[in-house]
Amino acid sequence: MIHLIDESNSEPWAEVCDALHAGRRDDVSFYLDQSARVSAVLELGCSTGRVTEFLADFGKEVYAVDPSRIQLEAAKSRTDALQNPGSVTYSHTPLMELELPLERKYGLAIVPGYAFMSITDAESQQRFLMKVRRCLVPGGRLIIEMEVPDPSVMLGDPATLYHNRDIYLEDGSSIILYTRSDYEDHIQVGYVKAVAEFLDGAGVITRKVIHDLEFRYTFRWEMQHLLRMCGFEVLGLYGDFEEGEFNEQSERMVWVVGARS
Repeated sequence: MIHLIDESNSEPWAEVCDALHAGRRDDVSFYLDQSARVSAVLELGCSTGRVTEFLADFGKEVYAVDPSRIQLEAAKSRTDALQNPGSVTYSHTPLMELELPLERKYGLAIVPGYAFMSITDAESQQRFLMKVRRCLVPGGRLIIEMEVPDPSVMLGDPATLYHNRDIYLEDGSSIILYTRSDYEDHIQVGYVKAVAEFLDGAGVITRKVIHDLEFRYTFRWEMQHLLRMCGFEVLGLYGDFEEGEFNEQSERMVWVVGARS
């Protein structure tokens, strides 16, 4: 399990994050559809700005939050390069200690790329959700993408480095990503060591990036009760961004919830 939230402000890891979902469009299309009737969007965990760029390009006013200055700089470079972007404000803010200006209200808030899973205790999750709730207009929506708890991660050998994925870049180079995980059942928190090997076009390793991250698995009904407790009603739970049914085969949870008045 890899999320893109990085409070260590690592420039090499920001490069991996930028490549990790390059070319992905399923979530972007969903967020754009959900934002059709709103002018202002709150993005929590914007990383290097892959989603921010599209929201801005469609004229949205975006307030984008991330704890990494390096990743925020990359996001700002993306939106600065647009010809006619909407208004984008970037905020260097940790999600665990989220602070938002209460004078501005939003019709839509999004937490993309498993960013919510970087909040590693239930009390902090509750505080986060209640702060977001206060920044939404009545009836405003919140969308959260989460990974379904994966038994292979929870029960995997913490001493083994597993192949995670291959990332192929436009210049012919690639990144081979490996992960090693340990998981504590009683607190539902996992610890990941990610190893990214950068290969040139000939397949020769040119450098290696090692990064540690933590995440919390939140189960389906636990999340539903948490959302209700924090003032939201569940409008939809999908297994993908095509609004597919959430079932036992689903690898992600896409929550669409509304702020109760």
